[in-house]
Amino acid sequence: MEEIKTPDKREYILDVAERLFAEHGFEGVSIREISKAAAINIAMVSYYFGSKEKLYEEVVERKLIISNLLLSEIDKHEKYADKLFATVDVFINRLFENRQFQNIIFRELTIQHRSGMTDTILAQLHKNFSLLIEIIQKGVKNKEFKKVDIELTAMTVIAVIKTYTTSERMAYRILHLENAHSAFDVKYKNRLRKHLREILSNHLGIEEK
Repeated sequence: MEEIKTPDKREYILDVAERLFAEHGFEGVSIREISKAAAINIAMVSYYFGSKEKLYEEVVERKLIISNLLLSEIDKHEKYADKLFATVDVFINRLFENRQFQNIIFRELTIQHRSGMTDTILAQLHKNFSLLIEIIQKGVKNKEFKKVDIELTAMTVIAVIKTYTTSERMAYRILHLENAHSAFDVKYKNRLRKHLREILSNHLGIEEK
């Protein structure tokens, strides 16, 4: 069997740890259990991350941060409507792909046992919101969008996506699907994407081509 390269092994440990933290919470998982699930030596976790706390921090931070690559893709668009739709697509893709991770975020923001971690999460979430808010603000200033309550518009977009992705059983009942998992098929992902574009177009006065 080919040996896993170091960067891949590190990411693999993060993937395993994320799954266990999402299922059982920070307190409900030990380094030994993470090592066993990842089929690695306990010392390897210490080598890469130093402690369970540091491992947990990296699990959270790597999924919260919107990469510079994604930001550069958004910035390629000239019109603010296109920037806005591209940003919404990023949020939809990330939340659809990282539904398990949302359990960690929800638990941290609800329980708030680790004030430092809660502050980190809130700071990054605010940064993500700010990206959406800034695009809408500039679109209004540039007269591409009509004047609206910008902050609540941004919150509405995120709330719709989060409600859909974190309440799959409710989503599949409302959408009359055969099972919860089908709510995350490409067909329904595109349905959500189209719906949000229509809402924003009507709300902001965007003329779709």
